[in-house]
Amino acid sequence: MPMPLPPIYSFPPLYTRQPNSIIRRQQISSWMDLILQYAKSHNAWCMSAEGSIVTEGSESVQESIFVNNEIERSVPQVFINEIWSTMCQEGKAIGTDKGKKESPTYYILWRTVDSWASLILQWFESAGKLQQVVTIYELSQGDESIGWEFHGMPEPLTADCLKPLCHRHRATIVNDEYGKPVAVKVV
Repeated sequence: MPMPLPPIYSFPPLYTRQPNSIIRRQQISSWMDLILQYAKSHNAWCMSAEGSIVTEGSESVQESIFVNNEIERSVPQVFINEIWSTMCQEGKAIGTDKGKKESPTYYILWRTVDSWASLILQWFESAGKLQQVVTIYELSQGDESIGWEFHGMPEPLTADCLKPLCHRHRATIVNDEYGKPVAVKVV
């Protein structure tokens, strides 16, 4: 069940880009916390640049987090872009690069990529899947990962989260003939 947003979400100045850089940094930090909380509570992995949840095979399915109808406030797009840019720089979001430059989407990381990699490694160990080739689909969408926090993670994001294991020589990613990651073997 999604958690309610904290009281700061109804604070009108949050929606106006503050001119003072120190206050603006805190404001952006508050927005990042809101987005991460919102995404985690909705089990949402992807959001549009406008702040709406995006699911596989569909466009935005909910109203934007950057619009609060109760207080009749919304964040200007220029400030939204600054928030997304900061989230990407700090490793809290990854651009999906689906070729849609006019309306980009972002994967939301309420854990760090390294933390996701560690959790996935725990799954391999507890499921007895070490030394076996497991498809990315099976890992992120399969029945054996139900109940794990990464279950439902989009396959491209799952592949990104496996990279730290590859760098530590704990995993090898198997690509198809087009270079798309399709499976992984964890040792």
